[in-house]
Amino acid sequence: MDYLTLLNQNVTDEQYLAFLQDHLKHRQLLDENRNLSLEHSTEQDFLELFFLEKLFPQDKRLSPHTVKAYRSDAKTLLIFLTDHSLSFRDIGFPEVKAYNKFIKDKYAVKSARRKLEFFRRLLDFGYETQFYKAFLSTWISIPVSKKGHYIIEETRHEEAQTRVQVRELNQRDAEILISFFPKIVKATRSREQLEKRNLLIGYLLYTTGLRASELLSLNWGSFRYNRKGFLFVDIIGKGNKPRSIPIRDETKDILFSYRKSMGEPVEINMQDTSPLFFALYNKNDPLFNKKRLTYPALYKIVKEAVQLAGKNLSVTPHWFRHTFVTLLLENDVPLAVVKDWAGHSDISTTNIYLERINQDNSYIHLNKVNLF
Repeated sequence: MDYLTLLNQNVTDEQYLAFLQDHLKHRQLLDENRNLSLEHSTEQDFLELFFLEKLFPQDKRLSPHTVKAYRSDAKTLLIFLTDHSLSFRDIGFPEVKAYNKFIKDKYAVKSARRKLEFFRRLLDFGYETQFYKAFLSTWISIPVSKKGHYIIEETRHEEAQTRVQVRELNQRDAEILISFFPKIVKATRSREQLEKRNLLIGYLLYTTGLRASELLSLNWGSFRYNRKGFLFVDIIGKGNKPRSIPIRDETKDILFSYRKSMGEPVEINMQDTSPLFFALYNKNDPLFNKKRLTYPALYKIVKEAVQLAGKNLSVTPHWFRHTFVTLLLENDVPLAVVKDWAGHSDISTTNIYLERINQDNSYIHLNKVNLF
């Protein structure tokens, strides 16, 4: 039995401890202080333990998007090392600086930051476990990101920064766009179910500000009535942080209409872990072969609706989240409440929206001043 297999099995504390003692001693992965030491380990041991201890610990729930990103970052690093005939043991100051430059030159700021943060974590783990003798991550220079809900048209260092575009919709465009969500359905079988599913997706994106991953992870059991009888949805967001968002009556009506069309119970059952949104595609019996909707399918729904509506083709599911936050603040919902509903880790992130709203309203304030 290997380390990964053990972690995926239901074992007792005694079995777990005994395995670790034997496993690490046999592979000489403990130092004289019985701390994890990879000074003489194989590169395979180093990578296996890095992924298990730092990236995929058993008590941490990761979204498919995060897992995919980790794999992509690992692949980028492996390709770089292979192209330069390097092993992980060969990494030192020159290799860190060269990889840093390679990433910053090749990738936009957001991707570069993520890939270099992955590299930093790997080097730190190597230093903590004596795989590397030097604190190599100190030489990584991560590019500064521009915070906020903007599209930054990336340029290279020698070129001037180009125009900035806000990634959100105004209220009228958002409502028009949502009305096109059910209109993109071309299928004849399960047409009603698909139309109502798409309409509910649009309403939830617009009236709750959910991230795409949060929307797709919804179950029927995610909904509940509070003690005053109002419907809420419970979310496990970024960093495994729970939050609750109230559901508007319009969205509630569409939610129950969708459930009825699917032949599903409409009574709230918090124990029900079945996916809220299904991909209905089985040719033989589409209503009874339901798999959870994927992000590519959600992205396609939004893009087809945008195209049919003749709106900005850059719109993605995340634009509705920015729109939701902005509209709340424009309607004087307290900053702290918006922060909680949006699931922002820090109120400074929410405040970025407020700063832009105040900037947009600056013309109104200026006209109130009697200058002449």
